[in-house]
Amino acid sequence: MNPFINVGINQAIWFLCVLGGNTGALFALPLLVVNILLSRHRRADLQMIGLMLLIGTFVDGTLQAIGFFSFTSAGFPIPLWLAVVWGALAALPHHSLAWMKKRILLSVLFGALGGPLAYYAGVRLGAATFHWPLLASLALLAVVWAFLWTGVMAFAARQRLQ
Repeated sequence: MNPFINVGINQAIWFLCVLGGNTGALFALPLLVVNILLSRHRRADLQMIGLMLLIGTFVDGTLQAIGFFSFTSAGFPIPLWLAVVWGALAALPHHSLAWMKKRILLSVLFGALGGPLAYYAGVRLGAATFHWPLLASLALLAVVWAFLWTGVMAFAARQRLQ
């Protein structure tokens, strides 16, 4: 799949979900299906989506449960829109971010910067609210995402692409 199409679909899904909440997720889900249908690595992408849904539910569900943040849309343990965002993120490692698979330091930096920035943008757009001070929130997310994204890319590097 063309990496620009992959990133474009991912960004469209992110904006539909963050701005539209659970209703936006209903419009974003077909885009996720298109992303999978365009993929040459459907099996690996579907496995990655399953893994990321588990990780996302655990990470964001736990952070919500401890009072770190809350979401504007209802959902337990996380809202539907957030699950769709996690699914869309899972479609990147074998396509537009494939170059990062064996670059551990870049994966750490990407996670430590990209994770907190995505959450911060979501908060600024009204999809969520941090309940901790901003710098502490971003620092915690940087640590979580540095490890998380490095693990995701290591898993992707070991997946058998068909």
